[in-house]
Amino acid sequence: MNLLEDEINLRLLRYLVSGNGVMVNVRAMAKEMGVHRATVQRKITLLYSAQILNPPFYSFSQLYVEYPLLVLVKADMPRSGNVKEFYIDDSHIFAAFSCMEGPYNTFLIEFFKDLESYHSWREQIVIDRKIPSRETRVPADANIFSNKLTFKYDPNCFFQNFKKEFKKQSFLNLNNVTIDSKTFKILDYLMHGKFVQRNDSYLARELDLNRKTVKKRVQNLLNESIISQPKCYFPNLFIPPGYNLVVSLIEVKSRMSEIREYIHSNNSISRALDASTGRYNFLVFSAFKTFEDFFVYGEELISKFPDVIGGISNLVLSSRMIHTIKPQKLSLGWIERRLWKIKQ
Repeated sequence: MNLLEDEINLRLLRYLVSGNGVMVNVRAMAKEMGVHRATVQRKITLLYSAQILNPPFYSFSQLYVEYPLLVLVKADMPRSGNVKEFYIDDSHIFAAFSCMEGPYNTFLIEFFKDLESYHSWREQIVIDRKIPSRETRVPADANIFSNKLTFKYDPNCFFQNFKKEFKKQSFLNLNNVTIDSKTFKILDYLMHGKFVQRNDSYLARELDLNRKTVKKRVQNLLNESIISQPKCYFPNLFIPPGYNLVVSLIEVKSRMSEIREYIHSNNSISRALDASTGRYNFLVFSAFKTFEDFFVYGEELISKFPDVIGGISNLVLSSRMIHTIKPQKLSLGWIERRLWKIKQ
């Protein structure tokens, strides 16, 4: 049985992926830390309000299966409120950034089912006047990749870098907030999903099920890798607050397995894919607090693999130029469309 053809499963997914019915067990965390519950709650609220972390939710791992087509687009777009709303609302735009790259001022990360749906979408957004026609702007520059070729996906890998920084100076600064030792411990728990729990009684009432049924259905979704265990993520999924995103196309001439191992172990790289675009065969998403950190990483890569790394094309996107988009937007949009089809 296809779990995603079941209406109850889809309704349950809507709750889990949105984070509705998912919470932090403040009492248990406070007991573990030996502090008052109010202290823990205050520090969690600070992490949320300062936009360092989002509240916990179940990540919809199936999204890459349903949307195997990854499109990276450099575009010439108006800087208007309507276009910004389009970025936030559209069910295929995963992330949007302002940039200064030749004639282009915008960089978009988009997900699609296939080439046909991508082309239909492009035509429709012009017809619906969500973006101007080609006559009034520079034609977009799009590169197409496969989400199925992802070999690293770890949005919270940056925590290991946080640990090094905290150990060196006994505090951490994120989004102009100074993280003390207790707050850092809470950050550790939340990013690794510790003390994050599900309210099965609430979900059972909302879905008119019993608690055992809810528990069984969630476990089935986890077993099939449709969702992953709940935790807190950054508001911009692959980028810590205040960090700069670097999208790199890399030409690797040999020692592929060693390069992949290096990428897996590098805690500044949150996502990487095999690619086949011109001379380039790796697509890498990394993030750095300063441009100096980025150059140190680049020199390390080249010196570690001399005569192996060929061309590198980097697009650097400033932390100040991100259009914040809810990380679950595409997943929830897909779930709603599947529910609508089942109800027809």
